[in-house]
Amino acid sequence: MRRTERDEHERSTTASNAKHRTVLGVDLNVDGSLAVTSTGEFIGNADEMNHRRREFEKTRGSMQQTGTRSAHLSIQSMDDREHRWMRDELHRASNLILDEARDHGCTHVAFENLTDIRDRMAGAKRFHAWAFRRLYEYVEYKAEMLDIEVKQVSPAYTSRRCSKCGFTHEKNRRSKHQFVCQKCDYELNADYNASKNIARKLLKRLCSGQTSSSGGAPCQCALTSGTLNLNGEFIASVDSTAEGESTDKPTTSVVGH
Repeated sequence: MRRTERDEHERSTTASNAKHRTVLGVDLNVDGSLAVTSTGEFIGNADEMNHRRREFEKTRGSMQQTGTRSAHLSIQSMDDREHRWMRDELHRASNLILDEARDHGCTHVAFENLTDIRDRMAGAKRFHAWAFRRLYEYVEYKAEMLDIEVKQVSPAYTSRRCSKCGFTHEKNRRSKHQFVCQKCDYELNADYNASKNIARKLLKRLCSGQTSSSGGAPCQCALTSGTLNLNGEFIASVDSTAEGESTDKPTTSVVGH
């Protein structure tokens, strides 16, 4: 086989063996919604979890002061109830995340790296770190049965980068839950913005060798109203709305950042 024919054969083989990749990004939070996806789903109630946790701690503290055997047994029983409730909430959240992944044909789910989460995330306590790890583990083992891969990406600048134009600045984050880009005026929920950046980070890593969308299988982020690939090409879903497209569709210049 001549060189040109061999090269063409190798390109053809690579394209035919390329795997379809669609990434769902997930941002985790210590207040507001527990998890926010790049498809615009706000999952779980971190505020309720914090409230329940404080109530458990308050009751446990009162019982510990009595020092009786009965109080000790009551504390153990209460601890069991608390953990069961937390596990149930996290299982529900993991199921909803995977429902989103399945409904949007995702092959991957992306989370921020959970290492040193308490040092990086303001207000994060030990139980938040435990809850995030447990949620990740639930999603990971359930995803395996759906043939979906779950990965972690670097958290750097996911909360400061505009998911529309790519401009990164600390002042983009107006408040805990409000994001307004200082360059293009794009405004949206800060956690939703972060989830799209998280999806993009994994997509970029997965498709680092792909320079053209025509060079292989689809490689894209799952968004509210469609998908976006690394070449900046937006494909609207059948049931997308005008609002959804205007929120999701970035300029082509986003991709290179």
